[in-house]
Parts: sequence; C-alpha cells; structure tokens
Amino acid sequence: MFSADQYKVIIESVLENGLVSSTDWQQNSSTSVFFLRHDIDFCVDSARDTAELEKNIGVSSTYFFMMSSNMYNVFSKRNQCLISEIKEMGHKISLHFDPTAYNTLDAFHLEKNSFESLFGVNVDIVSIHRPGPFLDNNNISLFGVRHTYQDKFFKQMKYISDSGGVDPSNSVKDYLSDKEGKGLQLLLHPIWWQSKSKGATETLNEWRNKHNNLIKSEVRSNCKTYLD
Repeated sequence: MFSADQYKVIIESVLENGLVSSTDWQQNSSTSVFFLRHDIDFCVDSARDTAELEKNIGVSSTYFFMMSSNMYNVFSKRNQCLISEIKEMGHKISLHFDPTAYNTLDAFHLEKNSFESLFGVNVDIVSIHRPGPFLDNNNISLFGVRHTYQDKFFKQMKYISDSGGVDPSNSVKDYLSDKEGKGLQLLLHPIWWQSKSKGATETLNEWRNKHNNLIKSEVRSNCKTYLD
C-alpha cells in the first residue's frame, strides 16, 4: 500500500538517529534499542521479501508466524522453506499466537513445541494476535514466555504500528524528534509494504487475487482432471 522505497526510508531514518536494531527481547531496555517486529497475518511471501530488503539495509527484525492461521499453513513445504530463509538471513522467527483459536491457553504449549521442533529455535518472545484481555494486565506472560505487549515493550518503549494500513511515517518522525528517553518497538506488517495500491482494501484484494491464483495452481498440481 505504501512502497518498499518508503519502508526503506523509515527504517534508515530510525538507524540514522542512533537506534540499534535488536532481536534479543530478553535484554535490558535502553533508549537506543530498536525492536522491529512483524506479525504475519496474511502472507509469508511478503514476509520473505521484506526480510531480504532488511538484510540489504543491515537491520535485523523479528517475524511472528501464526500456526492457527486460516490464511497460510506454516507446515507446508513451501512456507517452511520461506520461513527458514528468513531465519537464515539473520532475523528472529517466533509465534504469533491467537488465544481465541482454542478453548484453553494450554494449547500454547502445543504451538510452542511444534514451532521449536519445526524450525530449530527457542521461542522466548510471542506476539499475541488481537491481545484483548492481555492488555488489561500487560505484564502477564504465557507460561513464563514474554509477549510484545508487556509494559517493558509496550509502555516503557515507544510503540508505533501500521495496523489496519495506517501510515506510521509521521509517528516515527515525531518520535525521532523527541525520543522522550525511550527505545522503539515498531510493528510493521509486510503485506502493506509490497504493494503500490491506493489503500488497505485494494492491497488486500490484490493479495486475494494472487492467493486465488496459487490455489488454482495447487489444484492443478494435485488433480489431473481439473480443467480450469
């Protein structure tokens, strides 16, 4: 919706102002810490493209993938390869956990163990999808695992997001002009930055059309009698 060029401008402006990108969510907070975070709600392909752009810029970020997503399958061979590529580029990969997908939070153990086994990582930070009740008490954890909405990351740092397709550029500029003694957590969704469409709806419709083409291709590959 914006562009890869605009994305590059935002990230480079943060780095040029003395902030240092980090994927170590266990470190002590600092006014110079910059946590660049991505919640992958729709598209693993966009995540992979963004990861490559960041590698070229020289910034490391954290990618959170949703194992309960209806939009993509973490276990598919193709997505496993894409996520592994992101990890190999030097970025951190972890869970985007949706608590509403289950009757009990105990299911978190299943996702955590599966993700760790699949990608050979240690899940020590989680991004909660539509955090809702978790925002009533920011400092609760998921069975000892930190999440990105805890006070340390959400209140003691400056939190800026492009959720819903909101342009974060001015918010980033305002923050950089007066950091208020805070580090930065910047949440950017890759799907918004890989398109030059005019708005969120158009961007998502473009993604939907591409997704439909992928489904057709997969149907052809798996059913010889499919004629469309």
